[in-house]
Amino acid sequence: MNLNELLSEYRRRANAAGLQCDVLGHGTTDARIAIVAEAPGPREVDMKTPLVGGSGRFLWEVLRKYNINRNTCYTTNVIKRQVSTGDDDERIGVSGEEFNRWADLLQWELKQLPNLKYVLVMGGAALKALTGHDKIRNWRGSVTELNGVHYVFTTNPADVLRNPETEVVFRFDIAKLDRVMKGEYRGHSITARINPSPDEALRWIARMRREGLPVAYDIETIAGETACIGLANDAHEGMCIAFRTRSANVYSVRDELRVRLALQDLFNEVAVKLVAQNGNFDAYWLWFKDRIRVSRNWFDTLLAHHTLYPTLPHDLGFLTAQYTDHPYYKDERTEWREGSDIDTFWNYNVKDCCITLACQQRLHHELRQSKLDSFYYNHVMRLQPHLTRMTVNGVLADVTLKDEITGELLKRVHELEDEFHTAVREATGDPTYVVSPRSNVQLGDLFFNKLGLTGRGTSVAKANRVRMLSTASPTAANVIRRLDVYATEQKFLSTYAESQVDVDGRLRCEYKQFGTQSAPGRLSSSMTMWKSGMNLQNQPKRAQKMFICPPGYGFVYFDLSQAEARVVAHAWQVKGLLENFKRADVDVHRANASRIFRVPYENVPAVDWNEDGTPTIRYLGKRCVHGLNYRMGADKLAEACSIAIAQAMDAYYMYHAAFPEIKIAWDNIIATVKRTRELWTPMGRRQKWLGRLDADDALDSVIAFVPQSTIGDKVSSVIYQSHDDPKWPSSAAMCLNIHDALIAVAPLDQREQCAKVMKRYAEAPITIRGESVSIPAEFSFSQPDEGGVHRWSTLQKMK
Repeated sequence: MNLNELLSEYRRRANAAGLQCDVLGHGTTDARIAIVAEAPGPREVDMKTPLVGGSGRFLWEVLRKYNINRNTCYTTNVIKRQVSTGDDDERIGVSGEEFNRWADLLQWELKQLPNLKYVLVMGGAALKALTGHDKIRNWRGSVTELNGVHYVFTTNPADVLRNPETEVVFRFDIAKLDRVMKGEYRGHSITARINPSPDEALRWIARMRREGLPVAYDIETIAGETACIGLANDAHEGMCIAFRTRSANVYSVRDELRVRLALQDLFNEVAVKLVAQNGNFDAYWLWFKDRIRVSRNWFDTLLAHHTLYPTLPHDLGFLTAQYTDHPYYKDERTEWREGSDIDTFWNYNVKDCCITLACQQRLHHELRQSKLDSFYYNHVMRLQPHLTRMTVNGVLADVTLKDEITGELLKRVHELEDEFHTAVREATGDPTYVVSPRSNVQLGDLFFNKLGLTGRGTSVAKANRVRMLSTASPTAANVIRRLDVYATEQKFLSTYAESQVDVDGRLRCEYKQFGTQSAPGRLSSSMTMWKSGMNLQNQPKRAQKMFICPPGYGFVYFDLSQAEARVVAHAWQVKGLLENFKRADVDVHRANASRIFRVPYENVPAVDWNEDGTPTIRYLGKRCVHGLNYRMGADKLAEACSIAIAQAMDAYYMYHAAFPEIKIAWDNIIATVKRTRELWTPMGRRQKWLGRLDADDALDSVIAFVPQSTIGDKVSSVIYQSHDDPKWPSSAAMCLNIHDALIAVAPLDQREQCAKVMKRYAEAPITIRGESVSIPAEFSFSQPDEGGVHRWSTLQKMK
């Protein structure tokens, strides 16, 4: 068919199927390339041509680099009328039955192109129509071949316009299309050795030790137990050693013991370079669940990618698309649970190992090219085994006290909910009106419809509730205050008191080196993969009593004094801050408040709170230094300090008048990043910005990066430096990271020795703008309570 014949026949078939066609295909039927989008937008409907709107212009601009233009392609949409679409298939604005009719017609349409060799599949609707798969964000960057036609998957270019940070990934996908067309795409074959006998497994493990190549490993779990361990030292061949099926053990006890001991020897072999994806999980799982200890991972592909590109995704599905020619396969992890042969699971395990090894080879080269290899191996990977140890050790919990707190809180939360309901009835004057304090929809109706409150938009979050208070009537303000108290207690109950303690009486968390995109280097934490524990970094003061030491042990705590502000002072050459930090005879917070609010030092209170519960200028000075360095506005300062906006505006202007170099530094940093797209910290970490830098939140992260990441890496380095120091007591260990602080547990008579080691590394100078800068460390030791127990809550500052 020529184009007119094709379109005429398509319209006839669509009419017969009861489908409305606003925009038909366009281009030449002789095309080797077809571009399939989701549905036409308003501009395309007006022009009766696909891909002519804003997203179309962006697409053709990207394709022009590869000499692909509209005249040489056939362009079409899955759905030929304007509907609401998105990257998730459930957002397509047509019924399932209608979508299937459109999909059948698309399959027919493409078959009418006799020279078709390549199809660029854009968006979730196109993916679904041509493959039956869901979730384009998983499949983007993949290539599949069917009947001699290569299909290259990417997101809808309209999504790039909505989310500019995804532009670099979209451009990568188009580059893969170019590789396919040039014949440079080879696919990635994998030979999976599964269901080995015990002797075959032992020979494979011995081979991994003998050949001296990097060994990728990966575990899979079933019902909270280790189901299998995969091993590969070749990106195209690996073995899955399975221990459990759905209902039975694979080996006898004797044979499984032989295999496990061989695995332990492999993981302990110093000469073996172990490679993993998110290896901290595999290591702490094997140690805690199987008592198989991984001495250290040499390479972690997740952490390597995070070191290179902190703002991009780091999951193995994403890395597969970026660094290999293997199509997306991660859904195979769960397919066996839906009736497939469990061998699918074992094959998946091998694929994970081989793909991880393939990614490692590319990432290693990229780290060297970016001059990040030394930082990665000597800091990022050096830290990982120590975080594994901290997870496995956990922190002893006072379970009896925890249960008492839970019981008291349950009762208190019920009382607070009743008080909230009473306040609602009084404010609305309606004795029958009931609203759940946990329903945002119901709270929105209460605040904006029933009570007529005003804030910023229709959010019912705490920040907006603070805004509502300024114009609320006394009874409406009482509703908000009751809700605030209830929300605080409910969060404490659900997040802290009800967290799961492990059977050995310890609370644990998983520390993540990749958890903070805006400030890479800072650790985050969460519950373990077996669903016990919680985030242990943001514990409220009253929860700290639950954390205790074994008999004969105590806590050693340190934090760095005004750490980020000191980095700011030196990196940005803030004269006033530098002068205050150099004065050893003053309270820095009082000195800063004195300079900001222009009052004599001796007139600044030594405490943060007045007797009536209002903040002192010392507290306001602390909050200014903490927030206003990073572009916080007066409105945010008012929320953070619970003060009037007028008072916050005064503090804002006085702060920047006292330290004028700060705004000058902002302009210089933003100009540098817009020119180079990157910044480096004094610790050797790089942040690379790949998306647009127009939004305020993006610029906020630019400003905060160097101070926050520098201190995050500095504190983390104290963990491994202390543990590795020959003077560190063997019976002591770091147990908690609290962002800018650390807590260790040690025998009571060895705490001073631990503190000396920690102090040595904490106060070791870092070089900022050519100057050697040492940040003072402040130490606290836990004291015995009335029962002789050392608790986190009993820390007392030590000189």
